[in-house]
Amino acid sequence: MKKNKNISRKEFIKRSSLGILGAGILYDKLYEEFNFQNIPEKRILGKTGLEVTTLCYGTSRTNEPSLVRRALSSGINFIDTGRSYFNGQNEVMVGNVLKDIRKDIVIQTKAGIRLREKGEELKTNNAFKKISSILDSSLEASLKALQTDYLDILLVHRASSEEIIHHEAVLEFFQKAKKKGVIRACGFSSHSNQIQLLKSTNEKKFYDVVMVPYTHKGSFLHSNTGYEYNYDQKALETELKKTEKNNIGIVAMKTCSGGPYAKEKGSEPTFSGAINWVLDHSFIHSAVVAMANNKEIDEDIQVMY
Repeated sequence: MKKNKNISRKEFIKRSSLGILGAGILYDKLYEEFNFQNIPEKRILGKTGLEVTTLCYGTSRTNEPSLVRRALSSGINFIDTGRSYFNGQNEVMVGNVLKDIRKDIVIQTKAGIRLREKGEELKTNNAFKKISSILDSSLEASLKALQTDYLDILLVHRASSEEIIHHEAVLEFFQKAKKKGVIRACGFSSHSNQIQLLKSTNEKKFYDVVMVPYTHKGSFLHSNTGYEYNYDQKALETELKKTEKNNIGIVAMKTCSGGPYAKEKGSEPTFSGAINWVLDHSFIHSAVVAMANNKEIDEDIQVMY
């Protein structure tokens, strides 16, 4: 192919999906070679300095490596996984796909903290040791599974309590891990109580990244568990705007769980329309979408261009 010959995005995806990533040729080099005009939009994730695509590939609904490769070949450079997904095997799958192109991909994973202790009990030395042990073990397991010596972003998974995300053991763990260079940024994801968690985060300004549900509907339905949650949209947006001013990276999740959306009356509602609605808000840096098949990937990647 002549260097100056332009190609369509459809043709680019078709060609770059045919095992090119496996050969170690990165998509940014392909853009240069093909003079590809539609470069995927990227945004700086708050104070982390990480430049991420506006669409993040969420792996929670698949353990199929070909889908991750397809997402990468479309231009996505941001991958979200978690220690608990597929009993740890999701990180193994992601690690196998990314091991040869690790430095060009932003990896976000999560560590769950499941404790019965709360209130005064969380202030005990025993609770401190438990939390520290859980996080240390989870980090070690994630690094091994992902075949990397550092994580770009590590989140506390499914946080719902201020007492946990700002527990002394959690803060100390993240500080030490960042100092050692084994994580670059820290934060939390939340499926509930996110408004209060954001208020607390905006006051203390410790965290680098937050991942919370945000949909055009002001509610979401969890695709795996059937869990339904409604939240105060205006109150959430007020805190998200403060979060942006505090230079904290904001990743939206459950963006398709409010259903398809049509920007103009009379047009057909789509899931890519729902994602675009989210990304049209400047305080959102990236949207995590769990794409479980090629059809979903082909529709959703349109939001990056």
